[in-house]
Amino acid sequence: MALIDVIKYDGRENGGSWLIHKYPGEQFVLGSQLIVNSGQEALFFKGGEALDLFGGGTHTLKSGNLPLLSKLVNLPFGGKTPFAAEVYYVNKTSRLDMLWGSDEAFPIEDPKYGLLLNIRCRGKYGVRIVDSRQFVVELVGALSGGLTITHEFVVNYFRGLLNSNIKSIISAFMNRQKISFLEVTSYLQELSRECKASLDKEFERFGVELVNFFIESVSPPKDQYEKLRGYKEEMALGAGFYQQRRSLDIMEKMAENPNSGGLANAGIGLGMGLGMAPMAGAMFGNMAGGVNPQQSAAAEPAGAKCPHCGASNPEGRKFCGECGQSIVVGLVCPSCGKVNENGQKFCGDCGTRLSKKCPSCGKDNDLSQKFCGDCGTKL
Repeated sequence: MALIDVIKYDGRENGGSWLIHKYPGEQFVLGSQLIVNSGQEALFFKGGEALDLFGGGTHTLKSGNLPLLSKLVNLPFGGKTPFAAEVYYVNKTSRLDMLWGSDEAFPIEDPKYGLLLNIRCRGKYGVRIVDSRQFVVELVGALSGGLTITHEFVVNYFRGLLNSNIKSIISAFMNRQKISFLEVTSYLQELSRECKASLDKEFERFGVELVNFFIESVSPPKDQYEKLRGYKEEMALGAGFYQQRRSLDIMEKMAENPNSGGLANAGIGLGMGLGMAPMAGAMFGNMAGGVNPQQSAAAEPAGAKCPHCGASNPEGRKFCGECGQSIVVGLVCPSCGKVNENGQKFCGDCGTRLSKKCPSCGKDNDLSQKFCGDCGTKL
């Protein structure tokens, strides 16, 4: 194999979009000329070790300027002694227009309006190699399929690192600031700085400086964005309107998915569903103007106070309009709906029996019980 006496690489065939280039030959001789262009470094590599490093200029190879390699292969002083090694050229110039973007939408709950959104984000960043030895050691294995590592390869290589970190940073930032994704555009510079500060250490592990990092867009799909705007407008109409709408949305979602475990498994009792029904009727009735003002006024005097949350409810309500829990204190007649005091055995209005008498022991049990509380007999 012919010995190489001039070693150089100008990077023109890659249009300048390269980071590492492995010189194709490995058989050199002392006295050879090593040419390193401005903005490059040349690294000698042997046996998996990063050895002597040369900056820009023309260098005559000799044992005196190859101390690490000389020690490893025991190069003699003087003469044109042949030796074998790998030479890697490293591009030290900055590349500032590298694109990044989320591979797929990731779910984040809007901190202000509570709507679960599928977020996508994109932007630009710039990198510069600051530690050639470390960078080559980390990525030399990626050269198995060719001689050159380009900026595009690095974009793909770091894509997973960027996406996993940016997701968690955005989520934490939005929750900490308590801002909606309707407002996030005003915070992109601050969010970009926070992402860069967090990602700096990740890139440093590879000998790379993250020169800049910009988030250009953080947004949900158009339909979710419009729904979010609708929630904002509803909030402007009052907290009560918004809470009722959100409760109805939750019930609607559960109704659409019968396999979700039902209302009870979702943490919402049947009482809430029943309580929301008259509220929804009143809400949309008032919006349509279908309620007589005198009837409405007569139906809304202060009534029972909820024993669970303390909210006041209109007279005649059986479920709290604030928390959805039952506000009836006493026994409800299954026949006429009259509320009777606890302990009564028959309804004071219609005479219907308010308990189940055990046929075995004679014990009075609640109507809801299926077995006697004293002897266990089926009722």
